[in-house]
Amino acid sequence: MQHNLENIRTVIFDMDGVLFDTEKVYLDVWTSICEKYGYKMTKEIYCKVIATGRENVKRVFKKEFGNNIPIEEMYKEKDINLAIELEKGVPVKDGAYELLKYLKNRKYNLALATSASKERMDKQLEDAGFRCIFDEVVCRDEVMETKPNPEIFLKAADKLGVDPKECIVIEDSLAGVRAAYRGNMIPIHVVDLKTADDEINKYCYRSFNNLIEIKEEIFR
Repeated sequence: MQHNLENIRTVIFDMDGVLFDTEKVYLDVWTSICEKYGYKMTKEIYCKVIATGRENVKRVFKKEFGNNIPIEEMYKEKDINLAIELEKGVPVKDGAYELLKYLKNRKYNLALATSASKERMDKQLEDAGFRCIFDEVVCRDEVMETKPNPEIFLKAADKLGVDPKECIVIEDSLAGVRAAYRGNMIPIHVVDLKTADDEINKYCYRSFNNLIEIKEEIFR
């Protein structure tokens, strides 16, 4: 993908796996629950469902573990256990404060677009002191389709009043990168649980190991 980033003034951030170290918590919770029910969760399986929404998670897990998996019961336990873990606080990713402050000080348009619920989004942003940084936020409660559908990113651009072509999207998941690409935006991948594979590299402008690298190489 060829893009000129020189005049881009809008950045849309995913939340989990980009600003917060949430996906590791998710993986640990799912691993524990699967083990309880006699299934073996792996990082590879979990990476297939990152940021894709609950219904897709159910479909993938049924495909991986069989249609007899008691997914509804397991999901109820996951929600309870996850809430307990998140209540303890979610670590902020290295470089998140620095990058957000840097962009805010330079008058970039900033939005958050997350597959998380409004309740969880609000809590994490409030706890980290991030809410006042973003000009607009969009969560899963506001859209019909989940990533890799671009709806959530297009809604963020619409709220900001900017052309999708003039938006950088920072994402950690394949689904998110594909969603940004399909929305005619500029996807930048940051490694979390999933390193950049051929498919991520196909759709993203570049992949970086962390937000510090992105600040130094994209926004310097």
